[in-house]
Amino acid sequence: MLDGLHDRLHKRVLMLLSLALALACGGLVMWDPQALAAKLGGFTVATGLPLIWATCTGFIHGMAFKPRFWLWQLVFFPPFAWVIMIVMLVQAFA
Repeated sequence: MLDGLHDRLHKRVLMLLSLALALACGGLVMWDPQALAAKLGGFTVATGLPLIWATCTGFIHGMAFKPRFWLWQLVFFPPFAWVIMIVMLVQAFA
């Protein structure tokens, strides 16, 4: 079942969305981590780990890599990462 979902998400537009969001989140962390942390309320376990996971997932999907094992397909499911990255970016720019 997850194989079919990943196949439907393996579209060029969606992969570019993942890559753009991951580059934006990663770029913000690399450019000025203190300013981003101030906007997000600090880098805690509740904000830092999801941001790292979502950015990694965005790069994995954006570079057209598809995990083979079902567990990794579930762990690196792009729509979950999109939600987290969009929420973080909205908080960073709001």
